[in-house]
Amino acid sequence: MLITSRAAVVTPPAAPPEPGFTQSWTRGRTYWDALFESRGLNGQPDLRFLEIGCFEGRATLWLLENVLTDPTSRIDVIDTFAGSPEFERMGVDGASVVRFVTNVAPHAAKVRVRQGTSVEHLRTLPLEETYDFVYVDGSHAAPDVLTDAVLAWPLLKRGGVMVFDDYKWQLEGHEHTRPALAIDAFVSVLGWQMGLLHQDAQLAVEKL
Repeated sequence: MLITSRAAVVTPPAAPPEPGFTQSWTRGRTYWDALFESRGLNGQPDLRFLEIGCFEGRATLWLLENVLTDPTSRIDVIDTFAGSPEFERMGVDGASVVRFVTNVAPHAAKVRVRQGTSVEHLRTLPLEETYDFVYVDGSHAAPDVLTDAVLAWPLLKRGGVMVFDDYKWQLEGHEHTRPALAIDAFVSVLGWQMGLLHQDAQLAVEKL
C-alpha cells in the first residue's frame, strides 16, 4: 500500500494486527448489494474505484471484499485523517491513518491512500486515470461537497456510478452544513449528463 501526500510517497506506519471500527455508519448503504449486482461489477477485472473520505475504512473494506475481488482491481482513497469539525459535537474520535491501514491490510496491494484534502488531490489526478465508481463522503459542508462533485465528475467513466453519502444528513446550524444543498445543485446543473439510480439516505447517479 502506498500513502501519497502532495510532497512524497511514504511507507505506511506500523499498525496493530487486529482491525477495529469505532463507528458503524452503514444504514445508508443497504442497497449497495443490489446496485453493484445490477451493474455486473462484482468480481470484474481492472475496476478502478475512488473514495473521497474513507475515515476508518469500513466502506473501503466492504468494496474490497464484495466488488473489487479480482486481483487487478484497485481503489484510491482520499482523506486528511484529521477528522471533521462536527466530530467533537457527535462524540466521535478523530480518524487515524494507522487505523485505516490496519482495517484494509488484507487487501493492501489494491489500495492507494492519498493523504490530504480532496481539493489538493482531485486537481492533480490525470484525466486518463478514470474511475468506474466514485464515492463522495468527505466534508459535509455544502461548498466542499459541491467542489468534490465538480472535480470528480470528469474522472468518472461514461456509464460509471457516483454515490453521494449523507443526502439527508443535517446537523443543527446553518443550511450550508447540509450535503443535500450541494448535491441538489450539482444534479440540477448537470442532470442532463446523468441518470438517477437511487435517492434516499444516499443519492446515486450514472454518468450517461
